[in-house]
Amino acid sequence: MPDAPSRSAPAERIGVALCTYNGARYLQAQLDSILDQDLPVNEVMIGDDGSSDQTLPLLRAFVPRAQALGIRVEIVQHARNLGYVRNFADALMRCQADILFLCDQDDVWHPGRVRSYVERFHADPGLLLLHSDARLVDAQGAPLGHQLLEVLVVHPAEVELERSGLAIDAILLRNFITGATCALRRRLLAESLPVPPGWSHDEWLAVHASLRGGLDMLAEPTIDYRQHGNNQIGASRRGFLQRLRHLDLFDSQARQRTAGRLLALADLLGQRGVVVAPERFQGLHALAWRMAWSRLQLYRRADVPAGWIAHDAPRLIARLANVCLAGGGWKGGWAALAGAWAGWRAPRAA
Repeated sequence: MPDAPSRSAPAERIGVALCTYNGARYLQAQLDSILDQDLPVNEVMIGDDGSSDQTLPLLRAFVPRAQALGIRVEIVQHARNLGYVRNFADALMRCQADILFLCDQDDVWHPGRVRSYVERFHADPGLLLLHSDARLVDAQGAPLGHQLLEVLVVHPAEVELERSGLAIDAILLRNFITGATCALRRRLLAESLPVPPGWSHDEWLAVHASLRGGLDMLAEPTIDYRQHGNNQIGASRRGFLQRLRHLDLFDSQARQRTAGRLLALADLLGQRGVVVAPERFQGLHALAWRMAWSRLQLYRRADVPAGWIAHDAPRLIARLANVCLAGGGWKGGWAALAGAWAGWRAPRAA
């Protein structure tokens, strides 16, 4: 078990928002890893979404163990299933701490996770949301020999964008910020919640943090990210057409969901007065211009290989098509072409 906090421990309180739903099979390992941190947390807020297995008995047994270490624990049992996004939003809002860690029920935290995050938050008062890489493990917890960002084929140039003043460009086309690796300052919640339909809580929080210039990443893994059942990522290598099919173009419900996401993002940018494109492009058209402009500049970088471009291009094509289908129409296509041309003509990055 961790040592008691020292007199030099940070003044900011540290909280955990843990959401559960029929997670008894893997939950104990996650609970143990929270208590085994070399910098203890101050509170654990648990939202259970109607579990019918042994999840609740495990949680109740966890309470006295945590309290013996001075950790406040609250378990909220929802009368009806909220879904994971609303469950997390509710748990976060119930937390009283200053720095909040998102916690899935089936992963395992590395012992130094809390300390490494808190040190980064203390070093950068403007930091709002911090995430990290993760080590992939199988259902039994054995390492699979890969890390999360490796399997997601995240290029270092994308990480550079996230750390720059262009953080919105890093997450405009896709989300490689995994909620299980995230921690955030509580003050981010006031402007980020509620989460609009179609968005996950971690994505939406990351968007808001990026608009404030408060998004960053730890390169090293800080959790074991368990792969099991429906939680598999990067399970197969897809060809160009397969990746297009996977990106919401050929399913009407998926297209509608993506359209809602894009409209919510365009509304947010408008409310914040964030300019992402020349003035003649507004709303969805501005998003189309920005996606194409940003990605074409990325593709022209000397350190971005053709193989990575071939992997990423279907995503760009699909997202631009989504803009058109969401209401951008042919003008969305025109905006994308204009953005691509501007991105191609821009000075080439190193």
